[in-house]
Amino acid sequence: MTKYVKSSDSILDIVDSKGKTRKVTQRAFDVVYKAKGFKVAEADQEETNVIPDYFTLSAEELKEITNDKLKAFLDEENIEYKSDATKKDLISLIIGE
Repeated sequence: MTKYVKSSDSILDIVDSKGKTRKVTQRAFDVVYKAKGFKVAEADQEETNVIPDYFTLSAEELKEITNDKLKAFLDEENIEYKSDATKKDLISLIIGE
């Protein structure tokens, strides 16, 4: 059973099947919107934050990815790189050249 608390944390961003977002309380979501097929928008955002496995990509595919994302992947894999590393340097570390 969901415990309801009055606080700013109990406001949710929800999205309908057409992609329209709304801000509602946790209770309103549980009582009204959930049955109508609305989903919590935050759950969708968490799924997009998953870092893909860049080891499986080619150098050409890696060139299309931003340096920040390449650095985040290297950080996640505990691979060291210079702070001033170029995209070419980052790609070389990932593909093992």
